[in-house]
Amino acid sequence: MYFENFGRPTPRKSRSKSNKHSTMQLIETSSSEPNSALIKGTIARTDPISGLPHLDELTHHLIAVATASLKFNSPDVVLAALIHDYFKPVFDFKNGKWYHFITDPDLYSQLLSEFDDSTNISNVANISQWHHKRKNCNEICQIENSELISTLETSVPFILPTQREYTVVHHLRVLGKYRMFILALLKEKLAKTLSEKYSERFQKILGVSRIRYEYRPVNSADTLEDAGRIIKENDWRIEVKDNMMVIPLPSRFHKDAFYFEYYEGTEVVLDVDTKAKAIRGVKVPFGKALSTVYLTGSQDAYLLYVDAGFGSLSLEYLLDDVLSDLKQSLSEKKRKNAFEYVDLDKVVKSLSSDLHSDELCALCGEPGEPIESHEKVSSILKAKFTDTWLLLTCGTSVCPVCKLGFEIEELFRGSGMNKHIVQEALLEDYHLIHSIPIFGKEHFMKSISSKIWLELLSEIYYSLHNSKELQKITKRKEWVVKFYLNPKVLFYPYVADLIPQVLTVALRHPKKKFVLQSGLHSNIVFPGSEKDLTPEEFSAMRRFYISHPSTGIHLLQKIRNVYSPVFGVPNVEIRKGGVSRARKRKG
Repeated sequence: MYFENFGRPTPRKSRSKSNKHSTMQLIETSSSEPNSALIKGTIARTDPISGLPHLDELTHHLIAVATASLKFNSPDVVLAALIHDYFKPVFDFKNGKWYHFITDPDLYSQLLSEFDDSTNISNVANISQWHHKRKNCNEICQIENSELISTLETSVPFILPTQREYTVVHHLRVLGKYRMFILALLKEKLAKTLSEKYSERFQKILGVSRIRYEYRPVNSADTLEDAGRIIKENDWRIEVKDNMMVIPLPSRFHKDAFYFEYYEGTEVVLDVDTKAKAIRGVKVPFGKALSTVYLTGSQDAYLLYVDAGFGSLSLEYLLDDVLSDLKQSLSEKKRKNAFEYVDLDKVVKSLSSDLHSDELCALCGEPGEPIESHEKVSSILKAKFTDTWLLLTCGTSVCPVCKLGFEIEELFRGSGMNKHIVQEALLEDYHLIHSIPIFGKEHFMKSISSKIWLELLSEIYYSLHNSKELQKITKRKEWVVKFYLNPKVLFYPYVADLIPQVLTVALRHPKKKFVLQSGLHSNIVFPGSEKDLTPEEFSAMRRFYISHPSTGIHLLQKIRNVYSPVFGVPNVEIRKGGVSRARKRKG
């Protein structure tokens, strides 16, 4: 057996008053596990030097490493990457070390029997078992020591001197609202394109386009040997069903099964069990699970994604797809002349700070060019909204990016367009719900993969109102309220309160300039028509709901009335009035 070293055991805490109220409360049993958890996963890994846990979920870590391993074009390597931390959810600790795989060849032969003809099972097991060996570091070892997985928490880790092998980065200048608007469109298109390409790569290498991890309870297993015996007795196998690989993960702490499916779609989808009044699984698009945007200050953004061996997706390629999609959603009349004078090469150069000019853009201050008479964008509301329209008259200097953003705004003014970039969710009041000796420190480490996972948590929360089981709340479905007002995250052995965050760059306001007049609203929970709901307000609202659970439906209704959220809040049905006349007569 091989292990991951956590460093020194956690020292005993003093009984001082300050520690009494620490956010890290050690709970010996799982009796306090919440049924309002959006996800139920497992902590991914720890730092071998400091012993601090990385803030990432195990299946997300596995899919990130496996996607990066696609560069090697080897079924053995990719399959090994998908299961290299297979036994971590058993939480078998000896002498402060996390043992997480078995050397029993019969067990691997059983688990991987589906791939007996397409892979060398012995080689797959060997790659998985030796991935922590630094000398003669194998493919998984190389990925786990790259910036994708191991980078410490810094503002922009990937601009430090490093050998970049498993990530692709585009540096963009995003001063001003139109540039942020274009960034949001690019990020959305990037995630969609990546989902398709990652899916194609998995299909080519392993013959499947989706990967599902299913946590299955093995509550009686205290050791890896116990878990191995249960797996053999119950004939667990990694299976392929309908172009999907299903990987069962043995979990010591899961009470019920829970799955994470990574697939080629575009939306996060929640699988809700209405009988159990709980979420039993979540489907996550590859592209959203493996890409992110780093915003640094008010000027720079870094568009980053996992390199799976298909090379860099150029900004020009992505922008061309964005404009093509936008055109398709326009009426035939508008479509005819839309983006007629857009020079994609200049837009890309302007985004990348490679456009040079003595003229400065009137909207963002970046190098620009004078607008020629044939390029002028006509405004249907120029008499009412003269501010921007007057700036963009013939002869005014404007950069290609802002000009493109303005044209999109004009074309979609009537229907409006809601665009946002999810941000890292905040985790409050995190604590242990199972007593494990080496866990208990009050800090986590973060990698690029950690950042993406925290953004995924926000994505999952904002997907609640798209689920047919959760999008409408009535008195009979009052149990749904808990997911909106008291969302939790289980990543064993921790549980935490979740606060989602989003940055809005365009809100739907008919007959208004929805980009410029909506403004940039960062670090908010619900963007509202008049007022935004902040994380501090959300936290206060959660505390009120916990102490007054019977007011949940009315509290959600108040949020709708006060903030008028653009998205993220369900429809609420509250019966008004007293007893009906018929019931009164009957009484």
